[in-house]
Amino acid sequence: MKKIKTYYRGCLLVLMVLASSCVNDDTFFPDNTGSEKITSTTALITVLNDLKTRNEVTDIVESDLCFTFKYPIILGYNNDSTIKINDFRGLIGATLSQSENFNIIGLQFPVEIVFRESNSVFRVENDEALVNVLRECQVKTFREDFNTLYRQCFKFEYPITLNDKEKNEITIDNDQGVDSFLLDQGVGYQPDFKFPIKISVAPDFKTTELSSYYEFYEIINDCVGCPDIRFEIKALSDNIYQFIPDIEIKDGYQLFFKINNEVIPDQVINGNSFTRQFYPGAYEVCIKAITPDCPDGIEFCKELVVEPICPEITYAYEQVLTSNIYRFTPSVVGLDGNVTIGWYVNDVFIKDELLSAQLVEIELSLGRNVVCARIETQQCPNGAQHCKEIVLE
Repeated sequence: MKKIKTYYRGCLLVLMVLASSCVNDDTFFPDNTGSEKITSTTALITVLNDLKTRNEVTDIVESDLCFTFKYPIILGYNNDSTIKINDFRGLIGATLSQSENFNIIGLQFPVEIVFRESNSVFRVENDEALVNVLRECQVKTFREDFNTLYRQCFKFEYPITLNDKEKNEITIDNDQGVDSFLLDQGVGYQPDFKFPIKISVAPDFKTTELSSYYEFYEIINDCVGCPDIRFEIKALSDNIYQFIPDIEIKDGYQLFFKINNEVIPDQVINGNSFTRQFYPGAYEVCIKAITPDCPDGIEFCKELVVEPICPEITYAYEQVLTSNIYRFTPSVVGLDGNVTIGWYVNDVFIKDELLSAQLVEIELSLGRNVVCARIETQQCPNGAQHCKEIVLE
């Protein structure tokens, strides 16, 4: 269906160009004066693609846009012809009439634009400035779409050639080379391909040859890509946490959780939540999805900080007759008798005793004695203690 639509639009444009001598309107039809200097610009292709995709949802109105051009503007096609656009209607007509064989590749700079909010006029001198306009208007640039969908919806068949920021041709032979090249060029760089290039397209990764950014956007627009995955963390009692996926599970999906890069087996089957008790500390918890349209997978992570849960320990004491020996009876809420209590006098370790012993006898010295009962657990690694001062005269 997509090919039929493209063929129809292409034929329609050819017929309209052939009939231009009969139409007293130069808003839409390509010219061939040869005097215009057209600059290839991915930012313009992004603008046109944004208009096209918006128009597929509803008839787009110029006043709804973040910015508009001050007309006329001159656009260039991939066959070296140009077109003079006199108004927004003409821009929409040229945008929707593109095809794989006949599409817009560039613009004659400088141009002026008008921002809707301020109604101010801004002069755009080059592609980089137009990219900044897109960012100001929160329109995804080609680089942003590329970063999201590369290795999700498409992969390159190498070698490929790109122009760097200084317009030097760089040949790249593998994925690592692409990653390194883009990192070196900086976040503002828009991939400047030397067409044609070959890519393999998900889900079956069939080879496709692209001759322009228009065709690249056709792939991007049809891309399903990786799903939007999220999960919630719900705190239960005793440092037990529940992890609840927020994702529609479809056929062919594989999902699982990872904690500090350790895969949790047999979890998130059919999107079920799972619970786990954690020791105090910081954890990176991730959910990962692998799907037919996302073969390399996508992760969404959250940091979980688990605070210590320390038991409350107290003790009672009494003197044994008239001696310096005191009997201490500890009490710990919520722990069984197998926990060990350490006893200290004036910060000097005296002995360890199980809680199940129920009491401990300690001989104290004359003067001031600070007696502490300390307890450490996996949920309270730094320990909790209860101290009292006992003075013997």
